[in-house]
Amino acid sequence: MGAPGSAGGAAPKEVKVVLLGDAAVGKSSLAQKFVSGHFDPYSQSTIGAAFLNRTVLVDGLPVKFLIWDTAGQEKYRSLAPMYYRGARCAIVAYDITKAVSFDCL
Repeated sequence: MGAPGSAGGAAPKEVKVVLLGDAAVGKSSLAQKFVSGHFDPYSQSTIGAAFLNRTVLVDGLPVKFLIWDTAGQEKYRSLAPMYYRGARCAIVAYDITKAVSFDCL
């Protein structure tokens, strides 16, 4: 019997996803909601980057999403390329009530 969310024990395909954007725009909240279904309105700032994963069935086959949640603070920007190297998908987040969070992209 396979792992939860897998089809018949087939090894899941892995897809690296990176979350990018300014500080405090909700990147960690998006990742947590996707992975655990939980939303915490008072989450802590990410230091450097955080790693999460979730396996879901896509067209009946398991896909393991490897999610890198990068810190948005200026002092960590130089580290970002290290995290998104090899990513198959980037999700860019910004705060619609704070135009500067979009401008920094």
